[in-house]
Amino acid sequence: MDRIDALRLFAAVAELESFTRAAERLGMTAGAASKQISALEDRMQARLLERTTRSVRLTDAGRALLERVGPWLAEYDAIENGLVAEQAAAAGVLRVSAPVDFGSSRLIQPITGFMAQWPGVEVRLEFSDRMVDLVDEGFDLGVRIGQLGDSSLIARRLAPAPLKLVASPAYLSAAGAPEHPNDLARHDCIIDRNKSAPNQWRFQRGDDSVEVKVSGRLTLHGARAAVCAAANGAGIASLPAWAAHTSLADGSVVEILPDWAPDHRDLWAVFPSNRFLAHRVRLLVDHLVDWFSDGL
Repeated sequence: MDRIDALRLFAAVAELESFTRAAERLGMTAGAASKQISALEDRMQARLLERTTRSVRLTDAGRALLERVGPWLAEYDAIENGLVAEQAAAAGVLRVSAPVDFGSSRLIQPITGFMAQWPGVEVRLEFSDRMVDLVDEGFDLGVRIGQLGDSSLIARRLAPAPLKLVASPAYLSAAGAPEHPNDLARHDCIIDRNKSAPNQWRFQRGDDSVEVKVSGRLTLHGARAAVCAAANGAGIASLPAWAAHTSLADGSVVEILPDWAPDHRDLWAVFPSNRFLAHRVRLLVDHLVDWFSDGL
């Protein structure tokens, strides 16, 4: 038992004038309660309670201690109960970090849906393509795409986020369609600097894996810019399937080498710790898991 609990026990014994009733209130045996009070008296170097077979009474030293710690214990309990209530309530501010393209095109709808369900929550959503330090910068939650490295962060997988290789029909008509990933070395490839290794494209087909060093005349940042450039004939782009969906549907780009899967990626919710995770953060993570359960 820590010292705060010992003082709380002492106050309960003084109030109820009984070790047995105080022990019952605090979920312990009367014998254990008596030993804790004895240990407290040893630390205080004073007798705090007079014990008889019929009653328990405060000594002068015990009365002086209770006068000093009683108001403090009441304030401490109020603070503790208030924090517990805050943790349990779906209310307060949520700071969320997400990549620019994905956040602005795929995250707004689930976030606003969450806010409609929980009107006490205020969300501060910030988009950035740099690796945000959630702890140092005060974020409650980060949404990230890729393969997570070793980290002290807690991660929860939301959905697979596969890549596709695309180009415009006009580009392929002029340059020819690659038949194997190695053919990409002779093509204009659109280089997205948001990727960790933008010039190294990896592919998998069954047990076969290929890594190709690519180059191109256009370098940019972001999947939406890459698919727009590909649709305008700038070359071949490797980008998230969710970013290419509309352009594939309207025919402005077509998929290349569909039998070869580019690097596998996932969508993740990451947060600093789940030991004292605010209830509103848990609710948002659960909401995102449900939202993306059918994929991106």
